[in-house]
Amino acid sequence: MSYGYEMDAGENQGISNRQLALIFGISIVGIFIVFALFIFPIQNLFPETITEQVTIISKSDGECVVNSQDHPRGISNCNYNMGDKLQITYKYGTAPIETHKKIN
Repeated sequence: MSYGYEMDAGENQGISNRQLALIFGISIVGIFIVFALFIFPIQNLFPETITEQVTIISKSDGECVVNSQDHPRGISNCNYNMGDKLQITYKYGTAPIETHKKIN
């Protein structure tokens, strides 16, 4: 019985090396996308910049402390007084204050 399909003994059978490399590459890219979206979100690489108004709650040895949304932060070489209101800018989840200025 013949199905109209004959295999020549010299024909290449299976998947070629090029196809294997393509499948491997697509798999690696897929794994990277899954990790980037669900395991380690890409937005964590570029934290959000936050600007808020705070009040100096303490000052000691030239360092002022303000209470921001997430935790207290220090300002070195501070020339403000306790109770002064400031506008500060910082990256969410990081400790340092990027900019600060006194407001009325």
